[in-house]
Formats: sequence, structure tokens, C-alpha cells
Amino acid sequence: MRLEDMKKVLEIGVKLSSERDLERLLEEILSCVMELARCDAGTLYLLDGDVLRFRISRNNTLKNYSNGEGMPPVPLERANVCALALLEDRTICVEDVYHSPDYDFSGPRRYDARNGDRTRSMLVVPMRSRGGEKLGVLQLINAMDEAGNVQEFSDDMVLVLESVASQAAITIQNVRYIREIKELFRSFVRVMSSAVDERTPYNGSHTRHMAQYGD
Repeated sequence: MRLEDMKKVLEIGVKLSSERDLERLLEEILSCVMELARCDAGTLYLLDGDVLRFRISRNNTLKNYSNGEGMPPVPLERANVCALALLEDRTICVEDVYHSPDYDFSGPRRYDARNGDRTRSMLVVPMRSRGGEKLGVLQLINAMDEAGNVQEFSDDMVLVLESVASQAAITIQNVRYIREIKELFRSFVRVMSSAVDERTPYNGSHTRHMAQYGD
């Protein structure tokens, strides 16, 4: 790993650990990973039941950005390379998706046909929590050399991105925990304020209003 890449990894760790809003965190993760990998496009999926849902997608060449709204989910089936990476908990690196017989890349081909793009190299990295819980997948497309030519994702970069993906997964899990704790606390306050109001009718809804103001 180059010294420059090591510095970027450390900077990414600091940046991600300070973000507490989930949507902004997902944007930061994809942006940082794409910059580190020097790739042209990327998508972040989060696991939702038995499907992977698009959350953030970017394509620099096409100047496309999407928060995944309206995008169909990806079923957890082995025919889908993103699903396979998560199911088998392994990183999948493909030099050229148009010449890979191992996976179904009909989706990228249709995307390329619609948008006039050309998907070549691809890296799919699963994200799991510290406890091993499946969280989602990072899919990166078209690594670029310094001259802007598409190349394969190097072995060294794969290791770096696996490390960052692991850190990102832990941060996502922590942010979710914080959100759940806040919602639990709000629910507790609402229940207690209702109980107080019922025991002291002359206060009316004063306690409930104070709880709302403090939320």
C-alpha cells in the first residue's frame, strides 16, 4: 500500500467516525471509497430482509447520482454478483464483466446500452458488522490509472477496500444503534408523560407538550 493510500484510509476513518446522520454517512462512505479506489462509478447497497436495496449510486463519467429511490431491489440469489458476495462473505474482483462467464452481468450490459457507457472492471465487497451481521455491499466499477484508462482493481487495493468496508460497516451499525436508542428514549418519554397527565388531570397536556419541545 502506498503511503498516500495509508493516509487516505486514516482520513476516511476520522471522517466516518464523526458522522451521525445515516444518509450523509452512506454518501460519505461511497464518495471516500470511490476516491480511494480511483474508480469511475460505485453503488452502495444495504440489506433489507431478503433483498439488497440501492441506497447511493454515482457515475462520474455520466455525471449521474441517485439515492436509489424507485430502483428495484436485488434479490439474494447467487445469480446476482452483489448478492453472491454477501451470501458467501467474499470479495469478488472481475477484470472485464463482458468476458466473465462466472456471473450474470446482464444488468450492467442493459445499463451500458441505455446510457452509452462501458462497464469493465468491477469489485464487489461485502459489509458485515463486528458481530458478523450482514449489512450490505459496496460495488465499485472501472478502476482508473493516472492517465484515466480503465484497469483492473489491484490486489493491494482490494485489501485496502476490504479494510475500509469493514470499518464502514461498523460505523453504519453504530449509527443505527444510536438511532434506535434515541427512538426508544423518545417512546419512553411519551409513555411517561401520558402517564403523568392521566394522574394529574389539572395539568392537561402540559407534560406531553414539554416532552415534544425537548425532543
